[in-house]
Amino acid sequence: MVNWKKKKKRIPNRVQFAKNGIYEVVWVDDFPDGQTLGETRFDRKQIAIKKELSDRLTVITYLHECLHAISYEADVELTESQILKLEKVFYYLLKKNNVFEDSQ
Repeated sequence: MVNWKKKKKRIPNRVQFAKNGIYEVVWVDDFPDGQTLGETRFDRKQIAIKKELSDRLTVITYLHECLHAISYEADVELTESQILKLEKVFYYLLKKNNVFEDSQ
């Protein structure tokens, strides 16, 4: 069983995707539209994640926003639809290969 609370606590304050691609992880109360869970702010080099999400949803949102940052830093410019597809297979890869599991 995945300990999502533990995984959430492992989300760093800063994450680096490239030599100059260091992003600060910030926690926000809400987004203007009231529906957004996270966003990647390329101009400020930030990954913003909504507070009060479940532990599982927080981790998945973090991974999703990391994919946006990777896409930007690699100058690939994937669409939201492409990121969502990649997120699903990336999550599957991590889950099926026990990356989310805690060793006993």
